[in-house]
Amino acid sequence: MLVRLGLSLVIGAAMLSTILAPGVARAGCSEELSKLMSKDTENLTTRFQRVSKQIEKSKGAGAKLVQEQCRIARQLKPRLEDQLAAIKQSGCLKDPQMGTMIADIVRGHEDDLAAASRSTARSECR
Repeated sequence: MLVRLGLSLVIGAAMLSTILAPGVARAGCSEELSKLMSKDTENLTTRFQRVSKQIEKSKGAGAKLVQEQCRIARQLKPRLEDQLAAIKQSGCLKDPQMGTMIADIVRGHEDDLAAASRSTARSECR
């Protein structure tokens, strides 16, 4: 969900910046970020968050639900790591117009990565 919001903000800002003051660097960063953001990773993140909320709501989470969370977390973790590394290496964090939004996306990915790491570290996931 946070990824969708971040991506929407980035695209909106890129469109606004090209209308107000066309700039190659800003448009380049928005295009590069769009290429780096994977729809599959976004879908996995959404499923992971949905399952995590279900586990929180049902205090005695069933084994099947926990195993689903573990399976998703194992798939999600390397994808998030790759995306984070690519976003950080892109240099778009230094763009004065988009840096804040990209930093928010990075923070969201880091939070999701930490949650996935906690899930895979649980004894039920081994």
